[in-house]
Amino acid sequence: MKIFILVCFSFCLMSTSSHGQPMHNERDTNQISPEFEFFTLTGQHVSSQNLKGKIIVLDFWSSDCTPCRKSMPQIEKFYQQYKNDQRVAIYLVNSGWETIEKAKGFANSKRSSFLFFSWGTTYDLPFAYDQGSSTMKALNLDSNPSTIIIDARFRIRVDHSGFMRDFYDFLSKHVEQYLTEK
Repeated sequence: MKIFILVCFSFCLMSTSSHGQPMHNERDTNQISPEFEFFTLTGQHVSSQNLKGKIIVLDFWSSDCTPCRKSMPQIEKFYQQYKNDQRVAIYLVNSGWETIEKAKGFANSKRSSFLFFSWGTTYDLPFAYDQGSSTMKALNLDSNPSTIIIDARFRIRVDHSGFMRDFYDFLSKHVEQYLTEK
């Protein structure tokens, strides 16, 4: 029994940062973004060509990803702050690991932000679908949730994966910084 508790405790320490949050990766890559395209769940074609010159925030999710659902209230707050700013484009892109029908079902339903809490929460978010995971592959992503922030000069400035408790602040800080850059 002591060994079991020790193993569980060790796993908890390995899977959290020094602030008690799940570990995540964040890289400021400054590399030029590859071209990409996807469709919103309402059928609108989105192409990187049409978004150049904007700050682009792509958050990749799937309906069975608990950290993705747990992040959505913060992403909703972030989206509401910037949705009318023509200099910023925000999309919540389903990774394409599930059917488009399942992604649409989640996006159109009353859903939970985290397991049994907040049942009935709906979001006014720009949901999209990455057919064949082509955008994720182009951006070299392999996990949910993953977030990419691309600046107005089409450089990948943030490549983040994993859950973050203060996600709204994280996103806002980066977008504000990139909006003030020349």
